[in-house]
Amino acid sequence: MRPRILALGLAAAVAVAGGCRKGETEKLGPVRALQAEVRPRYRPPADGLLTASQIDAYLTVRRSAGRRSPSDAAEDATLDPAELAWVRARIVEALLALDAKQVSEGASESYAAALSRLRETRRTAHDAKTAGRLDAEIAALERERAALRRPVPASPASKNAALVATRRAELERVGP
Repeated sequence: MRPRILALGLAAAVAVAGGCRKGETEKLGPVRALQAEVRPRYRPPADGLLTASQIDAYLTVRRSAGRRSPSDAAEDATLDPAELAWVRARIVEALLALDAKQVSEGASESYAAALSRLRETRRTAHDAKTAGRLDAEIAALERERAALRRPVPASPASKNAALVATRRAELERVGP
């Protein structure tokens, strides 16, 4: 008798659990539908590289936005606002990479000019103490300049910078 009661109890528990799952599934239907709507449709490329067509689309949206938000203008242009945000972020990174390169080149020129003046001063130095101090300063500046010249590993931002550089004036006119 006991095994029979145990079997009936187990069968009832399985039936109730199955019924709960069905009710649970029915309740989750609208949630899953909402998640599908909210989930961004745009998936950025794994390599993080921009395309010329993305820059064109970005410029079109920025020009047409007027007083509206860029995401509203993007939706009107049938561009996913998530893609617009991703493209904008990559453009900003590329512009920063271009600026960093310009600053680095300027610093390198400043180091070269300072080294040139120090070497000229060193040639005219007559006492050993002054010559030694100038040699130490020259060596320190050479080390700093060498550190500045180390190649920066290729990154998506530096690769995007090459593409963005050709359109920089256009991009700066429409703003971020």
